[in-house]
Amino acid sequence: MWDNYDLNAELLDLKLWGEGCTQYQIRQTGDDEFCLIQSGTLWRVVYAERGNVQDVLFESSDEAKACEFMYRLITGIRHNHLVGFFNTQSESEAIGQVLRQLNIEHHTDRIPYKNNEPRFRVQVYGKDIFAVERHFGNQLPLERWLTMSERIHLTLNRLLQLDPYDEFTKISLNPPIGSEEKLRSIEQQHNIRLPKAYRTFLLEVGNGGKWERLEYYWTIEAVMANNSAEFWSQLPPEFIVLLKKSGNRDLIEVFGNEFDHFSGLLRIADWSCRGRSHFLTAAGDEVDMQENTKTTILVALYPYNPQQWLQMFLDDIQYGLERIENFLTFIRSGRGIGEIKEYPSYYCTSIAKLLSGTLQIDIDPSLDNAQLISKRSEIDYKIEQWRIKNMGKMPNNFGFGNEQAELRSQRILSKLGYQESRS
Repeated sequence: MWDNYDLNAELLDLKLWGEGCTQYQIRQTGDDEFCLIQSGTLWRVVYAERGNVQDVLFESSDEAKACEFMYRLITGIRHNHLVGFFNTQSESEAIGQVLRQLNIEHHTDRIPYKNNEPRFRVQVYGKDIFAVERHFGNQLPLERWLTMSERIHLTLNRLLQLDPYDEFTKISLNPPIGSEEKLRSIEQQHNIRLPKAYRTFLLEVGNGGKWERLEYYWTIEAVMANNSAEFWSQLPPEFIVLLKKSGNRDLIEVFGNEFDHFSGLLRIADWSCRGRSHFLTAAGDEVDMQENTKTTILVALYPYNPQQWLQMFLDDIQYGLERIENFLTFIRSGRGIGEIKEYPSYYCTSIAKLLSGTLQIDIDPSLDNAQLISKRSEIDYKIEQWRIKNMGKMPNNFGFGNEQAELRSQRILSKLGYQESRS
C-alpha cells in the first residue's frame, strides 16, 4: 500500500488523483493551481497562475518531505468537479435530486453565459466524482438532463464495459422497438393496450431479453401470443384488488393452478425456475406468481407508477455497478493484491475476472483468490503498470515523450520495490 512508502513526485500524483483531487500539478506549473516542481537539487511547492510562480510555499532538498507537504496541502482543499451545466433550473434540480438520493454533497449555482443567458452549474467534491461517474459514465458534465430510458442505456453500457464476464449482473436486452407507429399497430392488431411504463420500456429500452432477476422478458410478439384481449379487458381478480388496497408486499396463497387464466393481468415474463411467472396490471403494477401446491399459487403485488417501474431496472444495473466500483476504489487506494483479505468480497466474486475484464490486465481470469495471492508479486506489478497508465494527471499532460513517461514509470516502480530491469 502506498501509505507504507515515502512518496516521490510520481507516486504522489497517483495518490492525489485516486482521492479525487484536481487543483494540482506535478513537475510543471499550472494555472491557478498548487504545483510540485524540481529546481536543481531543490523541490518546491508553489502556487502558480498561467504557468508563472506567484508564491513559494515550501522548499526542501528532500523529495519525500516536499511530497508530504504537498499531500497535506492538496487534500486539505475542497476539489470541485463539474457534473452538470444546464440551460434550465429544472434540469439542475433533477440531477440534484439524484445526488441527494445518493447522499452526495453538491452545489448548484446560476452563472451568466453567452449573451448573459444563464446557465445552471452543478458541482460535487473530491472522491464523490467517482460515485457520480458510476451513474452517468463518461458523459460528464451533462449538458441536458437525461430521460429514464437514456439513463438505463447509459448505465447498462457502462456495466457491460466493466463486467464483460457477466460476473455481477447478467443483462442482455433486445433492441427497442423504436417506432410508436409499429407498437400501436401491434396493439390494434391484438386489441391489447399496454401499460404506459411497459410501452416506454419496449419503445426505448428493449423489446424483451435477458434480465437477471427474471431470467427472460418476453418480446412483444411473445407477449401478444401468450395473452388474450378477452382476459386483459376484464377486471383483475379480487385478491389483486385486496393486495393493492392493503399495500401488503408479502406472498399470499390463493386457489388456482393455471397462470394463463387470470383476468385483467398481462403475462410478460417467466422466471428461470419452473412454475413461476411475471405479470402487469393495467395500472402498471407488477404481479409475481409461483406454484405452491397442485391447487394453490403464491402471489405478490408490487405497486409502481411508471417512473418507479423504470427506476427499478436502473436500480438493478446500479447494483452490479456498485460492487465493481467498490473494487475500483480498492485499486485507486494503492492497495496490493496481498491485502485481498481486506477487499470487500461478494458472492461468487472472482478478483481475477475483475482484473482481467474490468481493467484489462493480462492475467488468467480463471485464477481463484488463493492462486492470485500466491502470485502476488507478479500481479501487483501488473496492477501498478495499470495505475501508471490510467491514473494521475501527468500522463495526460502535453509534452510527454516516451522517454519521459518511461523514466517516471520507473521512478514509481523502483519506489515500490520493483527492479527497473524487470519486464
